[in-house]
Amino acid sequence: MNYQAVRKTIEGPLLTAFNTLDPAVPVYFDNVINYDETSSDEFVHVNLQFGLTNEATLSSDFDYIQGVVVIRVHTPKGKGPARNQTLINTAFTVLRTLNTTAKPSSGTYVRISQIQGPTFSPTFGGTTPDQQSRRAFTPSFISRIEAGFQAQVIS
Repeated sequence: MNYQAVRKTIEGPLLTAFNTLDPAVPVYFDNVINYDETSSDEFVHVNLQFGLTNEATLSSDFDYIQGVVVIRVHTPKGKGPARNQTLINTAFTVLRTLNTTAKPSSGTYVRISQIQGPTFSPTFGGTTPDQQSRRAFTPSFISRIEAGFQAQVIS
């Protein structure tokens, strides 16, 4: 199993999409901290979590990986939701595009399941986990989408 190949397959298109926007939007991945999180700038956090990494009871092939991708878009509070919605739509479009990519003869093949969200968390005291966390006190208006994924490493 190659977790880095799965990360590259999912994170690469997201990084490209946000870097080609005008202006480019910084993207932070797992284990890369945005030290400037209290600034009023916009940025994106992408988190990949790996779940079941083999299905020994269903198959003898151990090259299947399952997990979830969570994308949070941060934009300045007090300026309206339009920019945030534009950016979360960029992430949504990238995830949907992964499902239209043809299965390669070698490499990594990823399929995204149903995308949940977007949810928006601009204030403290709401009912969603994002609204009840420390992010409620940042200067950011935050949107979130998440989706399960299945990846196959093809030799």
